[in-house]
Amino acid sequence: MDRRDFVKLGMSSTLALSAGEVRAAGPARPLIVDAHCHAGKGLNYGKAGADAWTTFNDPEWTLRRMEEAGIDRTVIFPINNTSYQEANVEIAGYVRRWPAKFIGFAKHDTKTEAGKIAGLLRHEVRELGLKGLKLHGQPSPEMVEAVSELKIPILVHPDTVEKLLPIVSSNPQVSFILAHLGNFASHEWREHVRAIDAARDLPNLYLDTSSVVFVQYLEQAARDLPATKLIFGSDGPLLDARVELYKIRLLKLSAESEALVLGGNIRRLLSL
Repeated sequence: MDRRDFVKLGMSSTLALSAGEVRAAGPARPLIVDAHCHAGKGLNYGKAGADAWTTFNDPEWTLRRMEEAGIDRTVIFPINNTSYQEANVEIAGYVRRWPAKFIGFAKHDTKTEAGKIAGLLRHEVRELGLKGLKLHGQPSPEMVEAVSELKIPILVHPDTVEKLLPIVSSNPQVSFILAHLGNFASHEWREHVRAIDAARDLPNLYLDTSSVVFVQYLEQAARDLPATKLIFGSDGPLLDARVELYKIRLLKLSAESEALVLGGNIRRLLSL
């Protein structure tokens, strides 16, 4: 073998090895996005003995848990406050500090902030870069009108599924994400069934998978609904994102469906 043939052989071997490495690596792993997590200071910040969801949720703790769980990005929003203008600014600050990791949602209270929510939301979305709205209870007409104008979704922890549905059905231009498959910690498991039925019928209603204790209803949702309807969330940091993510793995969805649930759906709703 002369020198020219030796060089050709070496080049072809290198190319073959590189191709083999590419084949072994396979396609890139789909991004995992946790669509439900709390952060920042609450109304009882600095007070000893107060509930954790009213004091402080450390975003750096969330980052560490994301690393352990293999979660790429997390939607964060404030914990309990009486009003949320300052808390939403705090959330925007965390997003600026860790832009590759956090997506910020605003939070507002329909009673304490009535009459101011539309103006605040416009500022928080257009100037602070927040991407959605989180709330407990029923969204007010002011909220729904502002969200519709800004083209952002509402992640809502409802009083009951039944109370929320008239608002969802009368505002088809707004995407509603129903937290906890309709009921926190499966306290009222029949709400899970109502939520699944409603999501089947309403094109603009989606279900967040966080804090569902009775996993059979996650299984029912995965069986009865298209994968485009389910959105992974953990309700961290008090609920363990590693456990909540493993619940989705236990559903044994196809690779394509799992990719939608674990990140594709929320990224689509947020135009990411």
